[in-house]
Amino acid sequence: MRRTARSSEARRSASAVKPQAAPPRKLPQRTCVACRTTRAKRDLVRVVRSPLGELSVDLRGKAPGRGAYLDPDRACLERGLAGGILAKALETSIDDLTADRLRGELAAGAKTRTGGR
Repeated sequence: MRRTARSSEARRSASAVKPQAAPPRKLPQRTCVACRTTRAKRDLVRVVRSPLGELSVDLRGKAPGRGAYLDPDRACLERGLAGGILAKALETSIDDLTADRLRGELAAGAKTRTGGR
């Protein structure tokens, strides 16, 4: 059967109206384990327990292992260490030497994360 000019023209104009724009991507959200505030993942700092059991601050957020997110300020780290919240989230114990090393790494990471402010 042959299509007439009018019937095929209506189909073409309907498909050529406006392509639908993709909705904007949502930023991944994470919660600080110490103060329980939800913020964008890139605004928080990840503390990770590697498969070998070593703790470190992961600025990229991609290191393998169990991670917990903290605000990049010293108060949240201190709250997490004092209450045992960070140790519980990482499922490990944190000794004083490791806590001091984490404080130094978090301070350096906070400068990087906030642009040196």
